[in-house]
Amino acid sequence: MWEKLKNAGDLRDFLMKALSIVIVIAILFLSLDVFSNNRDGRRQIVDSDGGTETSLEVMLSDIKGAGDVTVMMKENNDGEVKGVIVTATGAGNPVVKNDLINAVAVIFDIPTSNVVVFEKNGGKSDE
Repeated sequence: MWEKLKNAGDLRDFLMKALSIVIVIAILFLSLDVFSNNRDGRRQIVDSDGGTETSLEVMLSDIKGAGDVTVMMKENNDGEVKGVIVTATGAGNPVVKNDLINAVAVIFDIPTSNVVVFEKNGGKSDE
């Protein structure tokens, strides 16, 4: 093998291949760390300025009959969502209320019992 490497071109090719393998392995380890920050492999990104709540409000208001929606989230120290309160003008309709609960539970992978939905004052559904 060393005799093959004596030629400068062969040595250069060998070193390039070895360097490529090291870079690929480093990228794999870094991506593993990024995607598995939580113990169970899931990661929830929640920003402290309310951007997640605002995005959720926009998405939930698109549900048929939901109307105007406001969201408040409770997080633990790791930034993982533990509970959500939703107020919506259309939440007086049991079907809409159920749709809102299920949507929030699925998005944050929390039990439906950790999601509470209330009808806003003077609210009417958009049926």
